[in-house]
Amino acid sequence: MSNEKNELISKKVGYEAMLYCIKAYWENSGSNDLTDILSGGEYWKGTDEPADSAFWEYWTEAIEKVKSDGPMFKELK
Repeated sequence: MSNEKNELISKKVGYEAMLYCIKAYWENSGSNDLTDILSGGEYWKGTDEPADSAFWEYWTEAIEKVKSDGPMFKELK
């Protein structure tokens, strides 16, 4: 994770990745409880390590999915 610390994405990519990440979490856990979803994004106090390594994987996979597949929904023209 240390080599990813300075990596930046745009607001648009971040938003689209969030949608993919929440969808992946829901598909894998079956939970639609927002507190369950948000608890995966916490960090261990005093570290840069996410408390839930699986949630971190959902997030990094979601960013790559946005980069390779584009938005989850087609843009209106």
